[in-house]
Amino acid sequence: MTSSMSNSGPPPIFNPKNTNPLSLIAINTTSQLPIKLTATNFPSWRAHFTSLLIGHDLRGFVDGSLPCPPRATDSSSSTNTPSMSPAYLHWYHQDKLLLSAIFSSVSENVMPLIAIADTSREARDTLARLFTNRSRTRVMQLKETLTLLHGGSRSVSEFLQSIKATADELALINTPLTNDDFTLLCP
Repeated sequence: MTSSMSNSGPPPIFNPKNTNPLSLIAINTTSQLPIKLTATNFPSWRAHFTSLLIGHDLRGFVDGSLPCPPRATDSSSSTNTPSMSPAYLHWYHQDKLLLSAIFSSVSENVMPLIAIADTSREARDTLARLFTNRSRTRVMQLKETLTLLHGGSRSVSEFLQSIKATADELALINTPLTNDDFTLLCP
């Protein structure tokens, strides 16, 4: 029994990078994303979607740090005609899978806003542009919510959870509350 264990060699080393650079990764948004993008939850959706992309090492497709490679190779030696680059084909197919994941992770009301996007980056940029302006309004709404919060019949724990949830949502919009904000805004 010990001889079989000693012959097996060292344990495999975890390599976070995809060992087959030409394999494609499909994202199942139904099981991997807990929320669909709506008109009011962009910061939360963005945080979930970005984490998923980072986990699969695919963020470069949507943030532009992994640009599309040239479409054609120089030429085939026998025909002197350009052929499709394997790197381009892989990038194109992976990007279409990501675009499909974005499409399936948004609500029916949001889908028409990005339906004409050709790439995952274009869809992401369109969503960011559309919802960033709404986020400024959302910051004001959330801060107003804090000023209007009252304990009422809720327990202290539930009341504090409401404050924390609102503060967390503000942090997701890159507007974390300072101690002074808590003092001024929270009852």
